[in-house]
Amino acid sequence: MIDRRAAEEFLNTAAQAVSELSFCEVKDRYVAVNGQLNPIASRATLPQDHDIRRLHGKDAVLPCEWPEWRYALFTECEGELNGCLVLSAPAAPEVPQLTQLRTVAGTTATTHATVSGGEPRDDATGQARGQDALHQHLLSLSSRLLELEEHDSIRDALDQGATRDLGESDTREALLAEVLSRLTGRPICVEDAFGKISAEAGTGLTRPYNKLGAKARTRTAQLWLASGSPVREPRRLVALAVSHSEVLGAICMMETDKPVTAANVFALKHAARLLEVELLHRRGLARLELRLGRDLVDELVSGMDGATAGVRTAALGYDISGPHHVIVAEWQPPGNDDTVVVALRRAFLELQLPSLVSRRSDMAIAVVRGNPVGAEVFSLIAKSLGSTTGSVGIGGPSLDIAQIPRSFSEALHALHIRNGSTDRYGVTSFDQLGIYRILDTAGNGQHLSEYVDEWLGALQRTDDSRGSDLLQTLAQYLDHGGNYDRTAESLAIHRSTLRYRLNSIRQVTGFDLTDPETRLNLHVATRAWRLRPHGAPSRVP
Repeated sequence: MIDRRAAEEFLNTAAQAVSELSFCEVKDRYVAVNGQLNPIASRATLPQDHDIRRLHGKDAVLPCEWPEWRYALFTECEGELNGCLVLSAPAAPEVPQLTQLRTVAGTTATTHATVSGGEPRDDATGQARGQDALHQHLLSLSSRLLELEEHDSIRDALDQGATRDLGESDTREALLAEVLSRLTGRPICVEDAFGKISAEAGTGLTRPYNKLGAKARTRTAQLWLASGSPVREPRRLVALAVSHSEVLGAICMMETDKPVTAANVFALKHAARLLEVELLHRRGLARLELRLGRDLVDELVSGMDGATAGVRTAALGYDISGPHHVIVAEWQPPGNDDTVVVALRRAFLELQLPSLVSRRSDMAIAVVRGNPVGAEVFSLIAKSLGSTTGSVGIGGPSLDIAQIPRSFSEALHALHIRNGSTDRYGVTSFDQLGIYRILDTAGNGQHLSEYVDEWLGALQRTDDSRGSDLLQTLAQYLDHGGNYDRTAESLAIHRSTLRYRLNSIRQVTGFDLTDPETRLNLHVATRAWRLRPHGAPSRVP
């Protein structure tokens, strides 16, 4: 064990060597006596004394008022704790300076111990080489220790900064970009999985960079997965948030006039890991919400008591009270995924209408609070899907939970009418069905079939035997109010062909198409005919 006098002598030698460095000065000294660190100078106890002892011999930055930098540098002799120097500087030194500081203090103490132990001062060549090797080893260890401390500091800054309250930041991505930009002193952009910028910090008013194409993004993903290191792209360094080879997002560090340091790269990689955790968490919540919402919508449209519905919807943060409408939508060609569900949800978000959205087979179903605007719903869905080959049915208002199944039935009826109409793509509201609201309803199927056969049976049989299209021609003619031009255009035929077909209709049926009552009955019958399975209108070429 080293006695106090020898320990003070070692410590003073190290302090003298460190004092010769220009970037810091020695503020205080502690000597180790029986494993206990005590100030060399006799003075009152300071809070700093507790900070020094709790470090247990590990070099570290001490708490102090910004911007001053205070550092505890411990010295050892013969493998035992010898003492501690408290250093001060106007600002934190660079990594090479800290390496130099530790090397000087460590080498000085080691050299002093050797001399005091009786070794000859005119050492042999082998001993000199041994000291050189020790010097290099200490230098390497000090550099690695500084690197690890710097990494710990970066991790702490990102972990604490990126998990605090959002404050003025809109999203967690924006907060992460802000913390990383402040930590590295560089502009930062966060991208979604499609390369669109979702957050940025430190970029100023100018656009940070042009969006890369799909091939360039694929190449970046391949390089990242192969190396696990940030990928250099034009004007930026990119780290990806990836789950099972699927890119969830990216963090981009912009180029500046300063070179990229190893610390910058480490900070970028750790930020990418934090982004990955955040995006996976968000995806998990979205999937859970989708599954719970799907189950809930199915139960609501099938019939659910009010108390249970209130509890279940409140758990999802949804208010089921007040008027609601049920909306159903299907698109061609049908798919097995949730693309229509997602498009329907986006439409209601843009319309600022709270909704619960689900999928049943090829059909998307939504329970919507408030009064949805039919035309806007369809156009927003079509825009999201990039296709207008779909149909939407809107049920009447349900004033309480018990009426939601009725609104669902009405939405299905409206959708069925839309699919059987001349223009099958678009939106139909049950409240706007007019005469269709009393057609094809429960209990009148037989009477309605007899009515259709009475007025259109002859034409139907003629079409079946000849392969003609007289019934569809009559339906279009009546739908267009007897206008020859619009009817011929809708059927894609010439006026003379239309005239020929109308004469054939008169001959087959014996009806006077100019008689108002006859026209009314024929029009109602053709509308009902469209609702029959055998009466689906043939597609116009």
